[in-house]
Amino acid sequence: MTAEPTTTPPGAPPVCGAELDTLARLTAGLDMHRSSAAPALGVRELRLVDGPMGVASTRLDERDTALLAPSGTALAATWDTDTARRVGEILGEEFAHAGVDVVLGPNLNLTRSPLSGRSFEHFGEDPLLASALGAAWITGVQSRGVGTCAKHLVCNDSETDRHTYDVRVDDRTLHEVYLAPFEAAARAGAWAIMAAYNRVGGRYCAEHPELLTRELRERWGWDGVTVSDWFGTHTTRGALAAGLDLEMPGPARHLGPAAADAARTDPGLAQRLRESVSRLALLSRRTDRAAGPGKPTAPHATDGTRRPAAPPAGGEAGRRVTPAPDEARARRVLRSAAADSFVLLKNEDAALPLSPGPLRSLAVVGPNAAHPAYQGGSFARIPLRPGVRTPLDALREVYGHGVVRHATGVFPQHRVPAFSPLGPRPVDAPDARGFTVTYHRLDPDAGTAGRPLARDVRDTNLLVWFTSLPGIGALADLPAGPSGLVRASCLLTPDTTGTYDVHLAGTGDVRLYLDGKEAGRGGSRAEPEDVMGALLHGEVTHVPVELTAGREVRIDIEMRFGGGGKAQGLSFGASAPRPADAVERAVETARGADAALVCVGVTQDSALESADREHLALPAAQVELIERVCAVNARTVVVVNAPHPVDMPWADRASAVLMTWFPGQEYGPALAEVLAGDREPGGRLPLTIARRDADHGALDTRPAPDGTLRYDEGLFIGHRHFDTHRIAPRYAFGHGLGYADITWRSAHLRTPGPYGGAEPAPETVALVGARLACGPERGGKDVVQVYLSPREADGGPVAGRPEQQLAGFAAVRLAPGEEREVTVALDRRCFSWWDERSGAWRPRPGRWDIRVARSSRDVFHRFTAWLDTDGRLRPDPAEG
Repeated sequence: MTAEPTTTPPGAPPVCGAELDTLARLTAGLDMHRSSAAPALGVRELRLVDGPMGVASTRLDERDTALLAPSGTALAATWDTDTARRVGEILGEEFAHAGVDVVLGPNLNLTRSPLSGRSFEHFGEDPLLASALGAAWITGVQSRGVGTCAKHLVCNDSETDRHTYDVRVDDRTLHEVYLAPFEAAARAGAWAIMAAYNRVGGRYCAEHPELLTRELRERWGWDGVTVSDWFGTHTTRGALAAGLDLEMPGPARHLGPAAADAARTDPGLAQRLRESVSRLALLSRRTDRAAGPGKPTAPHATDGTRRPAAPPAGGEAGRRVTPAPDEARARRVLRSAAADSFVLLKNEDAALPLSPGPLRSLAVVGPNAAHPAYQGGSFARIPLRPGVRTPLDALREVYGHGVVRHATGVFPQHRVPAFSPLGPRPVDAPDARGFTVTYHRLDPDAGTAGRPLARDVRDTNLLVWFTSLPGIGALADLPAGPSGLVRASCLLTPDTTGTYDVHLAGTGDVRLYLDGKEAGRGGSRAEPEDVMGALLHGEVTHVPVELTAGREVRIDIEMRFGGGGKAQGLSFGASAPRPADAVERAVETARGADAALVCVGVTQDSALESADREHLALPAAQVELIERVCAVNARTVVVVNAPHPVDMPWADRASAVLMTWFPGQEYGPALAEVLAGDREPGGRLPLTIARRDADHGALDTRPAPDGTLRYDEGLFIGHRHFDTHRIAPRYAFGHGLGYADITWRSAHLRTPGPYGGAEPAPETVALVGARLACGPERGGKDVVQVYLSPREADGGPVAGRPEQQLAGFAAVRLAPGEEREVTVALDRRCFSWWDERSGAWRPRPGRWDIRVARSSRDVFHRFTAWLDTDGRLRPDPAEG
């Protein structure tokens, strides 16, 4: 988009005194989720809320339910910008209804390593795919008057030591790979961009002038607001001079009053404050839905500072109440998107679909049928609304209870399982469900808890408090030693006699009591640098507890903690005794069934913010279950509910394999409809699935002892590495099957100007595509993918460049019997490389192979063409 001027014009009056204090105050957040306001300057109080799969609870409270969309990787698997945009529109309506001004998303980092713990938010491994899908999502959300804050600029691609690692990456790779999705977001008009925690080339991203000013402002012409990641600032002058506009969260640390002090002696910093406030005013107008989505509401002042002629009301005053999205329509969009993301990796002998009519029995086994992972474990976790159906529930609805035979076989391995399935009841509300939670101050001498200062009823296994606790007050005001206590209490009547496994974790001293007697301890007093990460993946203590069926027991879980720090958290859960012959029961259930469905995968707390994975293997018990079921049922379908590639040594033995990612709330119905053939599995892989972990070009995410994380693989990430080094993947990037019989009939290459005569957009170099025809039985989806391969004049590969890279794609849906030509436009940028010497994009003249493909390894047709020095493409006459 065209950047509006944000600098004070020459001759503008100097900033001083009270005005300087006001400007500086606006550069720091008010609290965890709000920015500061100055109505006289046109700056509203803005509400920034985590995303991107839905409206995250600012209290991390399970009662704050919301719509849950498919994850970034799932949306990337659709290879469909229309789908991403429609999901963005639904979420934009939801955010608007919740009073959100800016959503912290999308996550435009790349899955450099499949071990990255937060990769479920990414749009896959390829920069072009991530650019296209991310930009479409941004367009959808912002069409509803809610700003997006694309994150995390840049190279925050893994979680281990994410606050401090220092990425060392060459300039060409930085621009061609890792900055590309952010450039696309800026050009799509994202209203905000978040600076990452990490360093790049020795500088923290939040104080990196090359990123925040040189790239964003000068090269890309972007006019949005730059925001720090939460607690991600380090110095005042460094952040302000580099181009950071807003430090979050509040209260201020390095900006705010500190920025005013620094600017009093530095006119350049005072000017920077003016520019930041000007951009915050623009963001205020863009998100003022009372004036219509994205429309500035006031004229610019004559001095160019964009102060409105008439100050708008501060806070929420005057803002239009935005209606909630239609629930039925939202569910249809999210269900369609989920099904469109499912990738059918294998379908031997047309094992799928499983038509309900002739199917007399369907065995459903595995942990993820009844306990699916809808989303990942981050602070953007969305509490689900009532009525969300599991895959098992939906399968029973589609096939009938008499047809579906269920046996779990293997149980989910949650880091901290929920207490809810055991039926806990609050001690002061026994007809309700959950725990009574009370808040106390500790007597500093006796160490005993005083009377409850606040009380609540919660039905969750994770309690988190940022900066303060109910009744107790601000963490900063508490003494350093044990001074506060939280107690979660319930009554429990077990259904089964045996040993229950109670899980305890927390940021303080955690103690478990059964009927008033201490039974175990856990937690930690350590104050980690990454508090948020510790809350999600800190040490868990397991306490075995003997309980008797039908005998009520009171359970109290207490955590003692001191003051200081950013947050406190308590996590607890329990699992019931499990039958020793569970696997045998599942195998026997599958043995006599017409077909067997094995639902495996991860738990949502195994894919984490702040922690990377150690491997890609499914739990050994799940692998054993798959192999044993495949051995007794010739029509075994394996459904993998995981947001990342997993090892599949068993794939050759299964009849069909379906990858379903983290698909959001409509997982159950979407899966049942795809398996039954009512919907097409529309996905294509946005990631490469390797035969061995070691085959990946980048795997280890651990920084070196000196804190550096070297991107030595350069341009060769994901499929580029596999293709260049001729490593056979198990399933290639872009691969995916469907149910429809779609035939690729021919391919075409057309060029504008004297070589082709077509009339595309001015920057278009070539129009490439294929003619597809759908059989008469059923309609379906396909994806035309175009890859470019630079070649030497003799046809050999170009040294130092990937064998090929994705240059464009188009998803198409065909009706039964329909034939259609699908065309992908390639612009000049597709044929350009980043020139490190000049710091600019330069077209690469010479020979190019243009490959029209179904995947990176399934090429339908190859064209040869030459790019002239004037940027025109000349097809090989022999192919004309």
